[in-house]
Formats: sequence, structure tokens, C-alpha cells
Amino acid sequence: MSKKDHNPSRGKMILLYLILVLVSGVAILWSTIKVQWIDGDIWREKSEKRAKIRQVEPARRGNIYSSDGKVLATTVPVCDLYLDFSRKPDLDKRGNIKIDKNTRDTIMTSPIADSSFVKYLDSACVILHQAFPDSSTTSFRNKLLTLRNKKKPGACLLIKRAMPYTEWKMICMLPGWSRGVVRYVDGNSVIHNMRFHTYGNLAESVIGFRYSYVDDRYSGLEGYYDSILRGQDGLVLHRRLTKGTWVPVTQGSLIHDSEKDEIDKDTDPEHPTIDGSDIVSTIDTRLQDIAHYSLERTLRNLNSTAGCAILIEVETGNVLVSSSLVRDSNGVYQEIANRNVPLSDLYEPGSIFKPVLLTAMYNDPRFSLDTSMLLPVGVKQFSGKSKEVKDHGLPNTKYPLWKAVAVSSNVAFCELGWRYYNDCRDSLFAKVNSIFPYQKLQVDLRGPENKCRTNPLNNDNDFLRFCYGYTSSVSPLRMATFYNAIANKGRMVKPRFCKAIIKDGRIEELPVSVINEHICTEETALTIRDLLIGVVEGGTGDNIKNETYAIAGKTGTAETAPGSATSNATFVGFFPADNPKYTCLVMLRDIYRFGRDAAPVFQDIADCVVALDKDLDCRPTIKHLAERNKDITNIYRLPIVYKAPQAEVRLVHKRLGLVNNNITRQSMWCTFRSPSDSNGLPAAYINYVLPQNMVPNCYGMTIKDALLLCRSMGIDVTFDGCGKVASQEPKARTPLTKGMKIHLHLKSNI
Repeated sequence: MSKKDHNPSRGKMILLYLILVLVSGVAILWSTIKVQWIDGDIWREKSEKRAKIRQVEPARRGNIYSSDGKVLATTVPVCDLYLDFSRKPDLDKRGNIKIDKNTRDTIMTSPIADSSFVKYLDSACVILHQAFPDSSTTSFRNKLLTLRNKKKPGACLLIKRAMPYTEWKMICMLPGWSRGVVRYVDGNSVIHNMRFHTYGNLAESVIGFRYSYVDDRYSGLEGYYDSILRGQDGLVLHRRLTKGTWVPVTQGSLIHDSEKDEIDKDTDPEHPTIDGSDIVSTIDTRLQDIAHYSLERTLRNLNSTAGCAILIEVETGNVLVSSSLVRDSNGVYQEIANRNVPLSDLYEPGSIFKPVLLTAMYNDPRFSLDTSMLLPVGVKQFSGKSKEVKDHGLPNTKYPLWKAVAVSSNVAFCELGWRYYNDCRDSLFAKVNSIFPYQKLQVDLRGPENKCRTNPLNNDNDFLRFCYGYTSSVSPLRMATFYNAIANKGRMVKPRFCKAIIKDGRIEELPVSVINEHICTEETALTIRDLLIGVVEGGTGDNIKNETYAIAGKTGTAETAPGSATSNATFVGFFPADNPKYTCLVMLRDIYRFGRDAAPVFQDIADCVVALDKDLDCRPTIKHLAERNKDITNIYRLPIVYKAPQAEVRLVHKRLGLVNNNITRQSMWCTFRSPSDSNGLPAAYINYVLPQNMVPNCYGMTIKDALLLCRSMGIDVTFDGCGKVASQEPKARTPLTKGMKIHLHLKSNI
């Protein structure tokens, strides 16, 4: 067949092809016209919906500041470091698997080449050690080598969580390591925000711990003020760019009014992003630092299991220091989650509970207590069903109340309780509970706070033990709150850890919360204060008395268990004693020592406060005056007392800022020697020895001292008038007989 026979068929094919091209072109043209002009609005609307979505924009969590203006907690970006050590066959340019010519094995490759891994392994370990100083470079090196040398290394191996962003970025920038650092895990970025504590473990129990890495709940201030710090997440319009990248369309975090109609109110309600507010805590970083390391040093030296230090501002209840240290399994003392010692720990307070009992008794109108009243000390058994009560190192004698407090006599306080409340024990507990509520303080910290409790007082032993600080279980912060009320002249304020909230640049001060306006009269509070001053001036707390400022305080020692060799030791008090501004408590758990051993931590904190607070009224001492005047006798004259207890004379000197070292302890009493006698001796105090079996000379004494002196010798006293003793009947040096009475006449011009 010739070629011409095929031409008609070929022409038809060409014609058919042209027709198809023409029809296709017309269809395309029609579709274009339809999409652009007929259905254009519909498709544009669909495109907008797919290119724009509402995404949740997290609010910025507020900062926590200290009272001295430092940042305690803030939000920083952190990263979870995942490395890809997986291996797969290496391919050549044609896509064929490479074979080792010598071993005929398949050549495997990894995102981090072996040469780069070996070369920069040490650098990576150094970076990891910088981010996590608790782990050594050797431990990181061993971990990375172990993971990489596995038979089947994983493609997403977790190395460390919460790594600082800067160190994570340095790992990414190591040559050859970038491809091996995993950026997304399960579709989520490894970069996220986390709370950062600027001062590490310092006051961390107050700031707050995060309960777990994946649980966004906190303890401490973080938990209590979570709604204020957290803010409110918002919805922000985002537009999709190339490669699936989404960027916000709106300026800032607010949704424009023109876009509100695009939101489904039922499933996607509109609300803006509201950043969290900042709060100002009461913690002072300078004082907290001193307390933390002084407490840690003492705990380590005494091998204690735990301890705390608290410093409260008297008028406001602001907690300037709250250190809670617990020894871990490695012997390191640090603040830990779920145990804030000042709040969560309950313990028998021991002798620091005695002022609570004494205040309750002073509040009882049925009885009249006098600091000069004599009470037995040493050893005493109060009933046939009770055990003997013993005082450590005290003879069997009688002490006035003020001295019994100073030496912390258990027998004396059992005598008070047994004498006045043995037949109405519930009344005593009710009096104590009214000034020292056995309830939670409900302070502004989230976390464990246990309710104080006590045993029933029906048993004689339990009642007696209650009188000297046992059978009750209280928290350190509760005890500090009571002493702060005594310092505040009977006004009990609630301790607080946050004093202000910062909203929109404005500081909103939080009000002071009062628990009880008057736990006692001002007179009672001043009496208790004077008794506590005696503890430091000449009692169990004299190891921290100083010449710069006066301290009113109380030591407390309580066995951790009956017959145990270890004790819980506490020192609590306030300063300056004449005009208290700060209350401090230090508690050490499970030590083989006494309450006075907690006092040096108290003094370290108090010394720091006195050095920093220039407004404190700390009187000049005789030592400072002597530096300016060599002739001390021309600076002041000694207060003249005819006869007085030496301990009280020392107390007067202390509170007047005077120092006199010529008083000895050979006698309980002293008398004044006139200046410049015939022997040229200067003014001084000398011992006054009581006459044996004779009536003492009470001339010139106050009625308080005269009562104390006469009663100590077994003489009953009556008196009239006011002022000081002008005359007495019978006269001085009259032979003393059993049951003798003496009448004193007082005048104000003596």
C-alpha cells in the first residue's frame, strides 16, 4: 500500500487533536472565568478560612519580687534536649546503598557523623555541665557514648529536660550536630517556658515548687497567687505562610473589632490575652541569705535532721525571712517540696510554751500573779499518780517567778498550774486556746499546713507536762506569731508572705490582717517582755546578750521522744527589747544539745538586721561612750538603789545603755555605795548579805523588792501609803521568829 493511502487517516487524527485542544482551552477559559467572576467570592471566602485560624496565645506569667526589689522568680525559655542517634544505610548519588569494599557490609550513616560526634563530644559535655553543674562532664560523656553505641540507637533520645535555651543553642551550633538535635517531639516544640528562681534554693519553699514537670501547678506563693500571676490566655488571628508557618495578623494580643464577626461565639469565644500581674513578696534577700547559711552551718555542726529560721516584722506581720532546710540522703541541707518546716512540722515546743501559759494566767481575773512570788524549783512530785518533775541543774529551793522564768524551771510552772487550775483544767486550756488558737494560720502560701493539737489533760502527768510545754504539738510559725503579739503589746497580726500586687504599673498594697486585737493587756505584754529580757540578761539565753541592743527571748528544749537522747531546740524572741520591731524564731530538729544552741543563729540574723536598719533605736553603750570620753565617771551617775535584786539592777543598766561590772553574784541582793568615800572609792554596787535570823532593813526599798525580800525570809508583810519604805515595825535586826509579820509605811518623797 502506498503512502498516499495513509494521508486521510493522519489528517483526521490531526483534526481530532486540534478539536480536543480547542475544547480543552475553552473549558479552561470557562473555568477561569467561573472561578474568577462567577464563584470568585465563594472560593476567596474558603481560602481565607483555610489561611487564617484562631490560635491560643499564652499569657505571660507575672514575676515575683522581693521586698528589697530583687527578682525572685520569672519566666524563661527552656529546652528539652533530644538527640537523634539513629542509623540508616548510606546512599550514593544514584540512590544505591553503599557497600564497604573490605568487609562487604552496608555503610550506615547517622544525622551526626561519627567524625563530628567524636571531635566535639567533649565540647558538648562541657556545655551540658555548665547547664547542670550537679552532673559531671564524665557522666555526660558516658551517657552519650552509651546511647550512641547501642545496637539500635533511637531517633529521639532524651538527654536532659529544662535545659537553658542559650546552652541548648550552643549544642545546636556545634559543627555537624545541628541535624542531630531534635526540634519537635510528637508534633510539639522542645522549646517552652519555665519558671526560673534567680537565687536558686534560697526561700524556695516560700516562692513555690512546681508539682511535676508536666503539671502546671505550684506550691508556695506561686500556687496561692496563681490566678493573679497566670493571667488569661487569649485567641489571636494567625495567617499561614509557606511551609506551614503561622504568624499573628493582629497587632499585639487584641482582636480587632472588624474580625469579631468571624468567630463562632459558641465554640470559639472571643477574649484578649491578659498578662499576669507581678507580686511583691515580704522576703528580704539580704536577710534571707544570712539566715540560710547561718542555719545551714549550725545544722551541719550539730548533725540536725532539719531546721528553720523565721523573721517577722512586728507591726505588719511581714515575714522577712523564712528558711526551711531539710537534710537529704546525701547529707545536703536544702529546701524541698512538700515540706515547709515552719508550717508543716508539728513538734512539742518545750519551754518556749511557758510564756503562753503565763499570759493565759495573767488574763484570768480570778488570780493575781506577781513576778516576785516564790515558787519551788528542783524536784517535786505533785500527786500520788504523777511522776516527779525535775529541773536540770537546779537545787531544791524557792525562786521568785522572774528568776524561775529566767532559768526555765519546769517545777515552778507545774506549781502554778497545779495551784490554780488542778480542779479546772479545761478552764486553763480554754484560756490558752483563746490567746493561742489551735487552728491553722491559713497564711498566703499553698502547701501542707498542719493543725496544732494537744492531748487531753485528764491524766495528772499529761496536765503537768502541758504546763512546761509538752503534750501540745505546734508549728514554728504559730509560736513565732504568739511572740510577735507580745512584742506588739498584745495585738496578734497574721503572718503574710506577700505585701503588694503590681497591676498595670501600679502597686496595690495588701492590708494587714489581724487575728486578735488584744490577746492580753498592754501591761501584761510588758510584764512578759521584762521576764523574757531576764532570760537573755541572766538566764538560759545569756550566750547571745550583747552591748549593742537588748533581746527579749526564750529558750526551749523538748525531747523528740520520751527518754530520747535527741531534742528539738528552739530560741524565739524579739528585738530591740525596749521598742520591739522584729520577732525571730530558730528551731533545730533532732540534736544532742539544748535550746540555747539555737540562739547563735538568732543573733546572726539580728546582727544583720541592726546593721541594715538605720532607723532602729539601738542605744549607745558605755563602751561607745568611753571611746569619746576617757573619764567615764563624768558621763553618767549610777542609779541609786538602797537594796534590790542584782539581776534587776543589771536589767536596769542594760535598758539604760549603761554597763557596770562591779556587781558580783555572791549574793542575790545588792546595795548602793556612795561615791568617793573616805578611801577614795568610786560609786559602786556592793553585795547585800541578808542578816541571819534577824529582820532585814527595808528602808528606801520599793514595795515590790521589800515584799520579795521579806517573803524569801518567811515574813508576812502588810503596808500602807505609796512610794518607798520610810519606816518599818518591827525595826531592823529584831530577832526573827516563826510566823512573824512586818508592817511597812511608804512615802513618796524617799
